Amino acid sequence: MPFWVPHPGEISVVAEWSGNRPLAFRIEPPGGAGVAKRRSGPSPINMKMVVDPNQLKQGPWTLVIHALPLSGAGQGRLTINIPEEPTTNHASSKPTSLFPPEPEKPIETWQEPRVVRGELEPRQRRIVQSTESFRELLVESSNRPPDTCRWQDDLLQWLATQRDRILDEDTRPDAATGKLMTRMVDVIRVVDGVRTSEDPVLIGPPPTDRRKRAGWERLRDNHLLPVERGLDELLSAVQRNHAPELQGEDWPLRMVSCLTAAERYFEQRWIAGPDRAPNRELAEAQWRPLNRAANALEALAKLAPEDKIRLRTRN
Repeated sequence: MPFWVPHPGEISVVAEWSGNRPLAFRIEPPGGAGVAKRRSGPSPINMKMVVDPNQLKQGPWTLVIHALPLSGAGQGRLTINIPEEPTTNHASSKPTSLFPPEPEKPIETWQEPRVVRGELEPRQRRIVQSTESFRELLVESSNRPPDTCRWQDDLLQWLATQRDRILDEDTRPDAATGKLMTRMVDVIRVVDGVRTSEDPVLIGPPPTDRRKRAGWERLRDNHLLPVERGLDELLSAVQRNHAPELQGEDWPLRMVSCLTAAERYFEQRWIAGPDRAPNRELAEAQWRPLNRAANALEALAKLAPEDKIRLRTRN
């Protein structure tokens, strides 16, 4: 499970679960820098780790959980507490008249709507419209969703840059970028299917009989397995830089991490209840920007050339 730590301080991981099965936990610093923290045993587990300021911009941290291959289902709750932004109190004691409010930051070029003159091809029009829909949500909406995972503005800036290159320079994303964006769109919509599902296999109610409930849980796990596999494969593709054009961009990994956390809530809320399922606030707040981002990424991916399959030949 990847997670981001924006400020120095102390990380704490608290986990509790039903039954006597021991679990092993490991916190890994980003990029393999530093020493991993390990703890194992029965429930509950409480482990802490100090964040060095030099580790903040090296990528996401990772929490790894291992369990022995024993049969039987269980439930639990996992909480990751990350350091908050440090605050300073000395300025607040001074007269406010000496410190007028900071002026609002000027609108950046990528935050402005694109003015289009002349006719556009249908695919170009979809890129302009979908990027504008995403921009309106982030820039002009009076109810902008919080950017907890810090991917939204970076993606908007990247989309605006790609849009302008397409319109002004007639460039296209390469095949690898188009393939990765298509995969992102597919996984977002699969998770959206979990969010909106009315399938009793997924949302229940679970059978009250113990044996029937165990069978229902196995069926449910099999139903969710392709969703979880798709998220894992997408995360691996981003981490392994399958789209070299996106090298240096932070938003792909941040967005996929946010999507993974949201999926966890949508699948667990029917088991643990909305108030106890993890990541509720994040998942409910992120879904509007995720859906609009999917529309923009899909429009852009349609302009990429198809990835050609090359076969080796023997002379």
